[in-house]
Amino acid sequence: MNLTQPLILATSIALVLSGCNNATPVADEIQSGDPLFCKASQQWVTNPSNPPAEIPGEGENLCQFYQFSWQWFINLMAAPQSTRNFLDSVQYPVFLGTEQNSCATNTVASKLFIRTQKDSHTSSSDFTLPSGTNQALNDAVIYDQQGNVVLYEARFNKNMCNVASTSTTLPAGTTEIKSSWRKISEQEKSDYVWIQSDTNANGKLESDEIYGMVGFHLVKSTALHPEFIWATFEHRSNAPDCQTKPQTSQGWSFASSQCASSLPNPKAGCDFNKTADISGSTPLTGTPTEICQVYAQGTRAGDNQATKNRANITTINKQLQSSFAALPSSSELQVLSQYKLVGALWVSDPSQPSSLENQRGSIQLANTTMETNAQQGFGELSYSGNSNLQPAANCFACHGYSGPQSNAQVSHIFTHIHGSGEGK
Repeated sequence: MNLTQPLILATSIALVLSGCNNATPVADEIQSGDPLFCKASQQWVTNPSNPPAEIPGEGENLCQFYQFSWQWFINLMAAPQSTRNFLDSVQYPVFLGTEQNSCATNTVASKLFIRTQKDSHTSSSDFTLPSGTNQALNDAVIYDQQGNVVLYEARFNKNMCNVASTSTTLPAGTTEIKSSWRKISEQEKSDYVWIQSDTNANGKLESDEIYGMVGFHLVKSTALHPEFIWATFEHRSNAPDCQTKPQTSQGWSFASSQCASSLPNPKAGCDFNKTADISGSTPLTGTPTEICQVYAQGTRAGDNQATKNRANITTINKQLQSSFAALPSSSELQVLSQYKLVGALWVSDPSQPSSLENQRGSIQLANTTMETNAQQGFGELSYSGNSNLQPAANCFACHGYSGPQSNAQVSHIFTHIHGSGEGK
């Protein structure tokens, strides 16, 4: 896989606070100094090399966690050595599965995979799902509006290799990354963080082997938050909000204009968030999946500080997207104007387990491309209107945290990074 820095097309956007509360003000009406306003700094954009090791202000309010999340996302997207930091396998090795030692020095630059068995007509080394990768809700398979399957990759920070595989704890700074990718055209490269990958496994880079990033999970621990901060980002063109009428019904990667235009009460035939019914091998092309985001900003009416949480996320997003769009086209960060922070999740008291009462931030956090069918819990309900809303199965539902002395259990890959039977 080779990374080529793209030229960026600046796009101006208007963000509106969305959710269940129709009285929530638009982002433009929230001014600096208002408790609903979450301030971003231009220095994060101009000098992304020094993100904080701890939550600013020790995490006294919601905004500080979103400031932390954005600073680290920007740092990971920076390319000081022509390769984006998160794609640098020296810093963040690719997780290869339980059979292989992901900590060993290797030449694997990227490993995109599908969520179930590969299509029987592709090369034997194509898209192999790494064993030990616990995927969301029945290894849900989704297809974009061009009918191409979405691919995934998992990475971790190299320092995890220095921790004994039998350890019950992981140190502050431990980082795991999961990203999702859709096949894009040459013309779309300016709107995406993109990679060119030899997914045909023929030893050659083909002109159509270009993949744009549509989702990004950033999971990182700090000294004060051993439960990890669980943040997720998406491309802003992924999918419309389920609960509001979209400003535009066109241009979504995972929703047709006909179905998007019928929201918030989908018309017949628009079965949102129902993933592909795949058994056995998975075709690399299939029927497009209709997707919408059930809980904008990962927030449901009645959640802890729901209005403030939505406003904090929306205001910090808008500031940074404007800053990215104003960068010169030569900057690898300008494309981040096309991405948004969906939200982040953590606990109020890290000495206690991650019970619902102890959770803070985006309580319904889910990424439309990674937890598509878990946005309404484990029941695999597809969205068919407001009357069908259920709480999401969020990060802690799958990565349960029981306390600081056993925080290694939140990782699904830690015990597998050295390969079968191996470990430090």
